[in-house]
Amino acid sequence: MTISVRQRFRNNLTWDFNYTYSHSLDDASGLQTSGTYGSAFIVNPIRQRDWYASSDFDIRHIINFNFIYQLPFGRGQYVAHDIGRGLDALIGGWQLAGIVRWNSGLPLGAPFDDARWATNWNVQSNTSLIRPLQPCVTKGGANTAPKLFGCDTTFAYQSFRNAYPGESGARNIFRLPGYVVMDAGLTKTFHMPYSEKHQLLLRWEVFNVTNTQHFGALDQSRSGYGLRSDVLVRNRKPPTNWSNFTGIQGTPRIMQLGVRYEF
Repeated sequence: MTISVRQRFRNNLTWDFNYTYSHSLDDASGLQTSGTYGSAFIVNPIRQRDWYASSDFDIRHIINFNFIYQLPFGRGQYVAHDIGRGLDALIGGWQLAGIVRWNSGLPLGAPFDDARWATNWNVQSNTSLIRPLQPCVTKGGANTAPKLFGCDTTFAYQSFRNAYPGESGARNIFRLPGYVVMDAGLTKTFHMPYSEKHQLLLRWEVFNVTNTQHFGALDQSRSGYGLRSDVLVRNRKPPTNWSNFTGIQGTPRIMQLGVRYEF
């Protein structure tokens, strides 16, 4: 489902709002023509439907809002309509634009098993849940890393068991944190005194204006997922790096300046 709303006002403002709801499901999310194993690989092709779940690229909700606003100052504008060219060069010709995007998180499967390759000699199976579990993202601190299961890491760690022979494990049963970003640009236009058809544009653009950081990549090392099928019975504790985030989605704040001459 897609919803779009657009409106253009006489006072130099144009805005656009879009919302998309979607759900994609499959057995594997790679290309069928792929020559390597990865997202296209099915651990147990005899029981292909075991991995029927949300696609690796499934994003349930996407919202974006963008706008362009020609500030109403300067010659011919609502404010200071009849000012001289000198003052117009200072307060006129300003334009503000921006775009905001938010989307829900991408799917995430259960951890790998403890390197026993229960079903496929080439690719490890995922683990399986033995009780209900939801992610609980924590930001961490000076001495602790941010974690996907930070509220009670031991409880989460003990909620998985290794795959039995023939099993593929749980695919895409969790979600990474969502993503939000705002980009903006400020433009100043100077009309050349020798010709109205010649313009000088100064641009200041900022990507990720709020410098918001959302976690993305996880520690996928085998030692980090060293699970045993009896972790709950033996009350085993998770390794230090288990469910740690190691990267962010997107990039930190970036600014750039530009000059363009139009004729």
